[in-house]
Amino acid sequence: MEYKKVQLKVSNDGINEYKSFLGYKIYSTINKSNNDRTITYKRIYQTPRKNFVYYERSDVNWNYWNDKSHYKSNFDPSEIKSNFIFKVVPTLSSLNNYIDENMIQKLQTKLTAGEVVEELDI
Repeated sequence: MEYKKVQLKVSNDGINEYKSFLGYKIYSTINKSNNDRTITYKRIYQTPRKNFVYYERSDVNWNYWNDKSHYKSNFDPSEIKSNFIFKVVPTLSSLNNYIDENMIQKLQTKLTAGEVVEELDI
């Protein structure tokens, strides 16, 4: 497996700050809030030292106005503050506050069986 440079934005105060490390993404999901106004991205990376990096970013859902029912909304995107979470943990189970336990088990099973990356000679 070849690890790639990953650079993630982690600023919560308007100043762009980044964390950079070697790793590869093993999990990614995108979820909209119940009112469709924000969108949350969740990712997990594995590093060469076998640690796990959890990254979560919540931002304005700029596609909010694609839904015709939202055309006349009084939603002001400047009211939404971006939020970032960056955690380095030794085990996937350390992420049970952020990721569903069933998903953690599936990821652990795939990692243990070597099924996350399949090397093909094609």
